[in-house]
Amino acid sequence: MIAQTPNNPSGSPQAARTAAPSGTLRYDARSLARHLVVTGVASENDLRVAAEVARRSGSSDLRALLELGSVGEDALAAALSAWSGCPRWRAEDETGALLDPNDGLPEDFMKSHGVVALEAAEPPDASGTAPVRLVVADPSDHLSWSAVQSRFVGRSTRVLVGTQKEIGLFLAERSAGSGPDADTGTETALDVTSEIGALRELASEAPVIRFFNQAADRAMDLGASDIHVERYDRRMSLRLRVDGVLVEQPPPPPAMYEALLCRIKILANLDIAERRRAQDGRIKLRLRGRSVDMRVSIVPTTYGQDAAIRLQDRQRLADIKLEDLGFSPENIGRLFAVAEKSHGIVLITGPTGSGKTTTLYALLRRLVNAETKVVTVEDPVEYQMDGVTQIQVNPAINLTFGNTLRNILRHDPDVILVGEVRDKETAEMAFQSALTGHMVLSTLHTNDVPSTFVRLIDMGVEPYLVNAAVEGVQAQRLVRRVCVACANKEPARAACRVCGGIGYKGRLAVMEFSTVSAALKRAMLQGADEHRLRDALLQEGYLPMRVDALRLIDAGLTDEAEVVRALGHAGADATGEARG
Repeated sequence: MIAQTPNNPSGSPQAARTAAPSGTLRYDARSLARHLVVTGVASENDLRVAAEVARRSGSSDLRALLELGSVGEDALAAALSAWSGCPRWRAEDETGALLDPNDGLPEDFMKSHGVVALEAAEPPDASGTAPVRLVVADPSDHLSWSAVQSRFVGRSTRVLVGTQKEIGLFLAERSAGSGPDADTGTETALDVTSEIGALRELASEAPVIRFFNQAADRAMDLGASDIHVERYDRRMSLRLRVDGVLVEQPPPPPAMYEALLCRIKILANLDIAERRRAQDGRIKLRLRGRSVDMRVSIVPTTYGQDAAIRLQDRQRLADIKLEDLGFSPENIGRLFAVAEKSHGIVLITGPTGSGKTTTLYALLRRLVNAETKVVTVEDPVEYQMDGVTQIQVNPAINLTFGNTLRNILRHDPDVILVGEVRDKETAEMAFQSALTGHMVLSTLHTNDVPSTFVRLIDMGVEPYLVNAAVEGVQAQRLVRRVCVACANKEPARAACRVCGGIGYKGRLAVMEFSTVSAALKRAMLQGADEHRLRDALLQEGYLPMRVDALRLIDAGLTDEAEVVRALGHAGADATGEARG
């Protein structure tokens, strides 16, 4: 690692020059930081945020500063040149030759680390060793810069300051012009390489970084769950899913679209050259002092590629409680009563986006203590919870829900959370776990409580196993909460800053819950269909979720139009049949 020599205590370029031998650059983070603040290139807050991002992501200090969009490459290079006393290098003015790879640095290394080794115009010294000019973009990358300096120990070196973009384009140009296949019909391969390099450079430019950061910040501001970046025949689209509904936002300029997609891929550690296959990745950012996880999905489309980004506020999930989700105290009590039993299965059901995972985590928080061994099997792990052993499935290596469940039983867990019952194998292992003394919590994609029992039997689970293992089933939906400021009424709604003119802000859950009653057990053993199962449940006091929706309407927390939107035909009955 390069010695952190305090070569510039005042932050001035004169101090930098006198502290280091001529032609060298010794990186001192504190001194450079003071220089950036004094000269107005970056603020103290910019530097603090960049340092935190660098620490968490493992990147260098200056790379983090650039990726956050706090400063542009040219401005940073000019400041670094002034601080260090090393001349500013311009690729367009360079007439010298690259050092031979045997004598200099491998081309791949130079491209990835933003360094160029060039021949110097000066003649060899008395020992016959030729001097070297080194162009560097990021001396805060201690490992690579130390390796470069070690490579040329004993040789006269002169350091210049460039940008990653200039260095990348310079190397691509020299490679294309001097390679053995430069004039032998390999233009297509060179064009692809050059295009990828150009996209990577564009993705690192301040406007692209700023647009992405602003979109993410806007999403956080509105409480959005997803960001959708889409391309159509003649237009681009940026939409945020706010409280379950997509809201249009100012789209990226057409010329920026590819660079923006590339930016997303770089942050998610995906292959920027891959455009024909879907890719999934993950981004970790710190926005407004909060740690935010982003699950990224890139898919090829007719007009190029689209990106869908799911935002997960880890702090919000860490603090979530069942009471915060809108459940009534009575329903919370019924759910917790079955979940705290020593064994059995509790299922949370609903379509995608109905808050099943959030409910599971909130329930799990109430079950975790020093006396309880809790293991989760998830795809993916949504939130890292203290005191819980969490496992992410990986089908590529046969680490499936079923196989993992089979193995974790040897760890003697008290509570097992299975992210989703997807197939017969997972269902069988979950039921086996429940019948051998474990409490199993899981989710299932069904519309209501009666259809859940039908779905389990259709999966291949025997009715007698369902009767013996299932302790409770909860089906739920999310409805938007009426804005407390404008009450979703004109003219206040149009000018409302709290909800942005939407009329709703936040969401609440409506639910229905049932245990496995004696009448339901008899109906399942007789092979009853969904309608007969519903009748059996109603005889035992089962209340459909439209009844729970009435509670929220009467309390003024939501309205009839929103209930109809979220519950469909069941919601349409909420104001008629349920009240009757």
